[in-house]
Formats: sequence, C-alpha cells, structure tokens
Amino acid sequence: MSSNNALQTGARVIVTTHKEDGTSVFHSDRVVEPFSPFGPTRSSFNVFDARPSVPVNNQEEPKDLQKTLPRVPQTGITFCITNMAPRHSAPMHRTLSLDYAVVLSGEIVLELDGGEEKTVKAGDVIVQQGVNHAWHNRTDEVCRIAFVMVGSEKIKLADGQELEETVFKK
Repeated sequence: MSSNNALQTGARVIVTTHKEDGTSVFHSDRVVEPFSPFGPTRSSFNVFDARPSVPVNNQEEPKDLQKTLPRVPQTGITFCITNMAPRHSAPMHRTLSLDYAVVLSGEIVLELDGGEEKTVKAGDVIVQQGVNHAWHNRTDEVCRIAFVMVGSEKIKLADGQELEETVFKK
C-alpha cells in the first residue's frame, strides 16, 4: 500500500449495545472513512466516537463524526486515529485534554515547546497531559496513531496563570 493510500484508509468500527431486555447485541459494523481537511496528501483523521461527559451514557446513540477534526468536550471523551503524512508536521498546539496515544504503525517525533524531542515508534504509548506540542513525521511512511482524549481542566501555574488551548484550525 502506498503512503498516499494509507492516508485514505478507512477503519472498521463495531459498536455494541443492549436490547430492551438487556441482552447484548451489535449496533453497527461500518467503515469510518478518513477526513482530510488539509488536502488528500496531508494528514487525515478518523473520529470514531465522542461523548459530551464522563461517566458516559451507554444507551446513547453514537454520532456520525466522519467529517470532523478530533476535539474533546471539556468534560467528555473522544476516540480517534490520526494518520500523519510522510515528511509532514503538525504545528505546536495544546488541547485541554489528557491524551492516551498508541502508535499503531510508523514512527513520529513528539516535540515539546521547551525544545525537547522523543521519537515514538509502533507499539509505543504516550500519556500526554495538556502540554504544548508538535508532531513531526520525518519518514517516508504514514504514521498511524490511535488516541483516547479525555477532557481536562486548564493547567494552572504556580503564579495563578491558566494555560489556554492553542489548537490549529482546518
């Protein structure tokens, strides 16, 4: 599969629920196509589920989020995949969230605003606590990362200053 095809690869999502009597059943089995708001050769996103608050209501109907950027409500949660294009970077940004990430394939450089960098490879896990960061794919392959983003409070510094969200827009 070419790198360009990997950017446009959908992900199969199987959702379960309950019948009225409490028996477990499959709600849906579908492919969530990637959203490429920056163009077909740039990074793409598959948003699978987002809930407005935690704890979640497991009887709530899942929403269709195929054409959305991954954003998390302050008290909610979002589950998604980012497909980072080869030789592409995402600019420095901060989300008001606790992000759990697993690199599924490829590798990515995680840069923090203090200048530190770590290379994260397939199988590695990141727990990111609302830091200002950038992503750099310095390889010739797509890097695919799964995220669970949990809404968080603003970071409050010792002097009382609160760090704001600094997200990039499509």
